[in-house]
Amino acid sequence: MRFMRLGLTVACLTLASSVTFADDECPKESTCEDDRYSADVRIRYGTIDDNINKSANTLTGRLLLTLRTPQVRNFRAVFAAEHVNDFGIDTYNDGGTNGRIEYATEVDPSGTEMDEAYVEYAGESTLVRYGRQYINHGALPQRYLGTVAWRQNHQTYDALSVDAKFGDKFRLESALVEKVYRVLGRDHPIRGAREWDLDGIAIRASYEWPGFGNLSGYLYNLDFDENIFLSSRTMGFALEGPCFTDASKFGWSGSCKGEIAIQTSIDDGLDFDRLLHIHSSIGVDFSNFRKENSTGSVELKGTLLEGDGRYSFKMPLATLHGYAGAADKFLVNTPPDGLRDLEIRVKERVLGWNVTVGIHRFDTNFRSLPTYGTEVDIAATRTFGKYKWILKFADYHANEEWKPTPYGIDATKLWATVQFSL
Repeated sequence: MRFMRLGLTVACLTLASSVTFADDECPKESTCEDDRYSADVRIRYGTIDDNINKSANTLTGRLLLTLRTPQVRNFRAVFAAEHVNDFGIDTYNDGGTNGRIEYATEVDPSGTEMDEAYVEYAGESTLVRYGRQYINHGALPQRYLGTVAWRQNHQTYDALSVDAKFGDKFRLESALVEKVYRVLGRDHPIRGAREWDLDGIAIRASYEWPGFGNLSGYLYNLDFDENIFLSSRTMGFALEGPCFTDASKFGWSGSCKGEIAIQTSIDDGLDFDRLLHIHSSIGVDFSNFRKENSTGSVELKGTLLEGDGRYSFKMPLATLHGYAGAADKFLVNTPPDGLRDLEIRVKERVLGWNVTVGIHRFDTNFRSLPTYGTEVDIAATRTFGKYKWILKFADYHANEEWKPTPYGIDATKLWATVQFSL
């Protein structure tokens, strides 16, 4: 709380001072007004069948209001408030707040929260923020540190963050994190579900390597006050870019990614020495084979999150809905026996819609154990004017040998979303 109180105090002082200097800092009133206020809306219908509880039907709306003060000598304050409403339709379990435990779970609780309240310094190549804020390391979906943007209530942080660029190729993102406000919302009856206290250090460096792509390295040292099983130190590297530096020699082009990370324990109560995360992917554009009207691609992905039978590679602050299938069977925790995800993903434009189809096979990292199951994911997006539509379907087919764990039970989910700015 001390972190947040200081951040709010500084932000309010910045807001007060910005009123005095507004005329000097905003000569173009229309530009200033456009930047100072924003309002974003997202409405989503969902139907969830988890083959355990009653099927759930949800209709939720999210309104995000953001206020930005004018800059005063490169400083300004930002405030963002979020409201999620279920429109009186409570035939779903929102994660523990609404008490409807007889229904399948869709973690979108109703409520109003302050998402952001921070003071910002914006230099020529450096951005510093202090207070409650969104933090996203890397592109969506973030593997280690993100806002969980799929959920109606986003994950936010009390933190000091720095984003610095050195020239046009090197970027350094870092953050000291004191508290996490989770997607389950501030009205959840269990404090450990609402928020986490921690001493967190997050560092991500990236370099645009000419001819090879983006090379990144990262360190995440997360020491949770009460959730010791989530505490860990993770270090890794990733390279993403073209498969060949000179595609003309091979007659076709493709995109490739390779990543490896090592996770170790930082708490005396945990005795694992090292767990691995390994990812590789290769994608090929259809334009290599069809020169006309070819906008799609096919991609083969392989991911390992290692487990030793007791402990497993964990990413508690990630935007995990974007990984290991949209049915979220492996979202809460990586299974103690690990997870191998082999996916083939096809993208194409169909009747004006951007369509993605993914087929997954999930296994443990112990070859002697049975497969967890398979999953088919389908997503389609299209923009009509200012309205962006997102349709998504996920069908997980379980291996019943894993009952009664979540991995051994089928699940089917369907969502329809529209989002726009006011």
